[in-house]
Amino acid sequence: MFKDYLQLVRIPGIFTVLSNVLIGYFFSFSETQVLSFPFLLLTSGMLFCSGMIFNDYFDLQIDKKERPDRPLPSKKISKQNAFLLGVIFLILANFFAFVVGYHSLIISLIMTVLIIVYNYKLKFISFLGIFNLSFIRFLNVLLGFSLLSITFDIIQYAIPIGIFVGGISILAKNESGLITPVSKKLNCIFILITICYVSVLLINNFQIESLIFLGLFSTMQLYVLFEKKIQNQITFQLLSIILLDATLISILSSFYASILISLLIIPAYFIAKKFYLT
Repeated sequence: MFKDYLQLVRIPGIFTVLSNVLIGYFFSFSETQVLSFPFLLLTSGMLFCSGMIFNDYFDLQIDKKERPDRPLPSKKISKQNAFLLGVIFLILANFFAFVVGYHSLIISLIMTVLIIVYNYKLKFISFLGIFNLSFIRFLNVLLGFSLLSITFDIIQYAIPIGIFVGGISILAKNESGLITPVSKKLNCIFILITICYVSVLLINNFQIESLIFLGLFSTMQLYVLFEKKIQNQITFQLLSIILLDATLISILSSFYASILISLLIIPAYFIAKKFYLT
């Protein structure tokens, strides 16, 4: 039963949202923030889990036909329990954000609304659904910076995460089928835009170590493009968000912080071998 709940919340994906938030932590690290920051990680993690739960909750009829072995259509978890757990996670996420401060709560509340609206309606509207997911990830990065005043100098480091997730979302629209030529081309365009954008950030704040992490991220994208199974391609791209975060942290903070974040991909990868991420 516990394994089914871990599957329901897409447990491997939690590592990617935590690495998003950690960008802000390592940029703004101070002793006064050590006690507050775990609450931001809890907020981010619970928002992610609730999003995955409501995704399956509202997709139940579709999953009964296309993915009958998943926790909800197989009735390993009841629809009522899933809904209750999703609501509890949303309430706790916003409570923890409230504990941190006003800016954190505002971002968390906006993410909450977007998560509900996306799963209830916008996921079925291609452009709006893709933009919604991108914006949620963008806000998740800003959540890590919410202990500071949000300025453009900070916002510019959240933009590449949003762009990259937009590209992944295009593929996810065809998750149950084959990779179409159009979606593959659009995904490649989003990847190239992401790499170019981060390259500009790197040039303006040059750190030789950043080239290592950007190289690892770019290499993983090349590898993924040759993957024929769409679920695997989406999974690897989602996991590579951690390497993108590590690249941004190397520009903003330190080489050692980047190494620490990049290591999150190891447990995420092995857990993803047992629990699907798409």
